[in-house]
Amino acid sequence: MPRQSPRRSSSTTTRFLAAAGLVALLGGMAFIVMGETGDDGGGTTAAPATTTTVKTPPPVKKPPQATRIVVTGVGAYDPEGDQSENGGNATTAWKSEHYRSTFSKSGVGLVLDAGRPVKATRVVVSTETPGFAAQVQVGPSPTGPFTAASVSKTTAARTTYALKPRRGRYLVIWVTSMPADGVAAVNEVRVTAGG
Repeated sequence: MPRQSPRRSSSTTTRFLAAAGLVALLGGMAFIVMGETGDDGGGTTAAPATTTTVKTPPPVKKPPQATRIVVTGVGAYDPEGDQSENGGNATTAWKSEHYRSTFSKSGVGLVLDAGRPVKATRVVVSTETPGFAAQVQVGPSPTGPFTAASVSKTTAARTTYALKPRRGRYLVIWVTSMPADGVAAVNEVRVTAGG
């Protein structure tokens, strides 16, 4: 068998090494490309978007504004009397009868008409005869029945009554004791709802 010349053997080895190097180079490039595009070859995967949730405080609820309720004087309410209690005048102060001796009934009052059923929350009474005790009552009719909507207070020149939530068209300034001179006067009544 003839011997290969050393030059020919060296040339074959060089070609083999060059081919192996080329395969290795192409394999390395393929590995790099696949690493950048993902296994499925679908292109570059974007980083997931991050969102920051900003918590806004709940809106502050403002208390409802006070709404004035216009009332008109209907007349006196005297369920235990002789029905002759002063009726009063809508344009001037209402005054009770003059009680010279002890006040012997549970009360007398001034009936006010709101014109429709309302849920008043505050009544301010102004008087020229402070010192009588009174409360505010509410009812569906000018002749009653009436239900207490406030606590009883001894009046000053201006007295504010906070009312329980009671609905009614008619309000009564219910006087339960007289001042020293025996006459209770209601000069002005301001009624509001809400606030």
